[in-house]
Amino acid sequence: MDIQLAVDNFATAMKHCDNLIEVHRAAGSGNRGRRTAETSVNRGTIVLAVAAWQAFVQDAACAMRDEALAELNAISGAPLLAGAMKSWATDFDAALEKFSTPGPEQSRSLLKRVGFDPRPSWTWKQGGGRGKPSVVVEPKHVAEVITQWLRVRHDVAHGHATIHALAVLTAVRDANASQKARSAPTLRLTDAIDCVGFFRATVRLTAEAAAKHLQAPQPAWQNLPPLTLGLHVSKL
Repeated sequence: MDIQLAVDNFATAMKHCDNLIEVHRAAGSGNRGRRTAETSVNRGTIVLAVAAWQAFVQDAACAMRDEALAELNAISGAPLLAGAMKSWATDFDAALEKFSTPGPEQSRSLLKRVGFDPRPSWTWKQGGGRGKPSVVVEPKHVAEVITQWLRVRHDVAHGHATIHALAVLTAVRDANASQKARSAPTLRLTDAIDCVGFFRATVRLTAEAAAKHLQAPQPAWQNLPPLTLGLHVSKL
């Protein structure tokens, strides 16, 4: 495993999210009223995006583990170090197997086992919207958005008819929505698009920082993901 392969695996997985978004758009009838089937597609898109993020974190951690073991194999005559590394690899594999909730701290914990902390890389500038100045997205904002999308995934997985009122959801920030819609939102197409774009941005920065950490070439993308949080930082 290497970082480029981790990126390639992620990009392949995210194509299914793009396909679901296209299915949603194609299914639109133009009629008014609640669109239950399309809401289910939005739910599936978000679940797949979070799963792709989880798999990427695991792949990136494996890439660093493999590099560490390769460096060890290049050293001859170090039996004590080899024994210690064998124990470390066993512990790492156990942590990898248990990694099922890719929250910001859980993801950092797994990656820090191989000496890499992705959090400092989670920062960029993005437009403020409607003529407003650009804003700086900081690691704390990225961590919060990851946490909120995982909360959405949890609600979906448990079959909840509505989702927790979280800032990442369009209905919650929609001044034209009813109080009922804001307090018990369903998932819109914009939510699916925002979720997919956010995780692509986060993987892009994490992969770039991981490659630098490994002194490896920067990963290539067929289409370089734009850096987007999905909402203004002031809304978090």
